[in-house]
Amino acid sequence: MKSLRTQLTVLLLTLGVATAQAADPVKIGGLLETSGPVASLGQPGLEGAMLAVEQINKSGGINGRPVEFVNVNTESDNTRAVTAVKRLIGQGDIAALVGPMNSGSSFAIIDTVQRAAIPMISNGGSRNIVLPAEEKKWIFLAPLTDVLVQGVMMGDMKKRGITRIALLNADSPFGTSGREQLEKNAASYGITIVSQQSFGNADQDMTPQLTKIRGTDAQAVVVWATGPGQAIAVKNARQLGIDVPLYLSHAANDFNFLRLAGPAADGIFIPSSKIYVTDALAAADPQKPVIETFVKDYEAKYGKPPATFAGNAYDSVMMLAAAMKKAGVTDRAAIRDAIEGLKDHVGVTAVYSYGPADHFGAKGDSVVMLTVKDGKFTLAR
Repeated sequence: MKSLRTQLTVLLLTLGVATAQAADPVKIGGLLETSGPVASLGQPGLEGAMLAVEQINKSGGINGRPVEFVNVNTESDNTRAVTAVKRLIGQGDIAALVGPMNSGSSFAIIDTVQRAAIPMISNGGSRNIVLPAEEKKWIFLAPLTDVLVQGVMMGDMKKRGITRIALLNADSPFGTSGREQLEKNAASYGITIVSQQSFGNADQDMTPQLTKIRGTDAQAVVVWATGPGQAIAVKNARQLGIDVPLYLSHAANDFNFLRLAGPAADGIFIPSSKIYVTDALAAADPQKPVIETFVKDYEAKYGKPPATFAGNAYDSVMMLAAAMKKAGVTDRAAIRDAIEGLKDHVGVTAVYSYGPADHFGAKGDSVVMLTVKDGKFTLAR
């Protein structure tokens, strides 16, 4: 009897998948940058999104319909991002969007997305992408935001007795947003910014800015940037003999950063998702089994460990699927409302709960402090 039950279960699952494959697909548009300076974020993002689609379809799709992910490479360029989103929206059958990893590109397409009244989960890390929520009702975030991770970072500084910091940020939207939020909130942690320097995203040397910082009484240096610039800054700081703690943004929790920074990365601090330290998580942590399964499936599919950005886009697709199943339709307004109504959705990057005034979703206990030891991420102590 047990064998017959098992056979029937397999048959029903097979029929469910076959039905989903035969139905018209539910289309999700992607704006993930697989070339250009932010490709190191967008490419793993696309891989994570495609893994989510594969898993959804294997489990029968969305209400019996398969998911199709249509990605248009924005080339890490804001103007191309606008063209790409118009192209996707113009297809007419795209139910929702997974937005860029690049904050600048996310900002560039907000007005277009709002006018089209199509829900989008952005993967940019700037809080202002969704603020104010009542004016950006169609936009949500999947990554950890600058304010969220800075709170954990400054809490770590307070624990270490650090009260004076220097800030070096890229002049990109991500870097500028991070600077603004740090300037706004540092005092509430008893921290003073004694020097603020900036650099261009394409700069190859930050020695002049770091030399100025070295001449201050800063007890730590914060580098807020994305892409190769953050690795260059860390190398330059080591070359100058700056021996105070170096804190980087959550964009540095990336294998490409470790590769570019090399031995100079050892000892830095990074606020991060939990994706690299699942072995150290408590058994009761609700994210632990979700992350472990994701990592195993990602490695089986792509033959390499996932970067945190893969988890961001994976979560974006999974949350859109959850919202679509709840809405029961592909009506864009109903999907938007369902995303806003998601509560305690356990993802790879975070546990998410959205609301009318909260389009960030990610909760503070989803963030951990990492350090780098012997070229590998590990929990900071």
